[in-house]
Amino acid sequence: MIRFEYYFRRQPQVNSEAFQAAWHDSLQTAWLEVLNGLGCQRALAVLGQHNDLFDQMNHARGGLMQVPYDLVVELWWANDAEAVRALTGGGLERLADLVSAQAAWLDAGQSPAWLAMEYPQVNPTPEDLVASAGSVLKKLQFPLQHRRDLSEAASRQYWLQSHGPLIRQHAPDSGIVRYVQVHRLDHPMNANIAAALGFECPVYLGHAEVWVGPGGGTQDARRQASRAAVEDEAKFIDFAASTLFAGIEIRLIE
Repeated sequence: MIRFEYYFRRQPQVNSEAFQAAWHDSLQTAWLEVLNGLGCQRALAVLGQHNDLFDQMNHARGGLMQVPYDLVVELWWANDAEAVRALTGGGLERLADLVSAQAAWLDAGQSPAWLAMEYPQVNPTPEDLVASAGSVLKKLQFPLQHRRDLSEAASRQYWLQSHGPLIRQHAPDSGIVRYVQVHRLDHPMNANIAAALGFECPVYLGHAEVWVGPGGGTQDARRQASRAAVEDEAKFIDFAASTLFAGIEIRLIE
């Protein structure tokens, strides 16, 4: 599978509540019309939540993280050829036109996008967990930048080979029921994506996505697992250039 990740910030004059209301009232329908023409196997929206949980996670990581994103749109294709065909066959232009039409809500210049590959680390089957509104599941979205004293290659290797196993080790105590690393691809299409969509902000090394359930270990065990995760993240993540937030998932194409 290959994924297209599109992270959106709302316009500064629009508050979070108004943006989410607009998404449900009208924006989502327009997105569905465009996405249905891109031939993707699956599409998902994640509505970012600005709440106390972000404040807690940010504080644990030094208090300087970027504010949460307001919307993430994620697309899946079976392979590279299908993704390239969809995006170069007018797909990028349709996406750019849609974002332009929704410019009263979406800040295109501060909304990065890229192609990525997923690496499941804690993964139930079937892969059908959805942290919808009212679900007992919490979905955490963690777009991250690597530390600048490390190379991108070294950071990716550490994320995959060291951090991933540590999260798996602590997953039973943490209440993690699914954990996926989504690494940005070094793909020639990313330059075309940036040019077509017109964003003026850096892309990320990738993102982690975590689904947490009501289970887990004792309160002390959960605290220890959280502390171990944060201490290990600091070995390769630039927290001030990253963010970590809860999101509500909405299936667009299944």
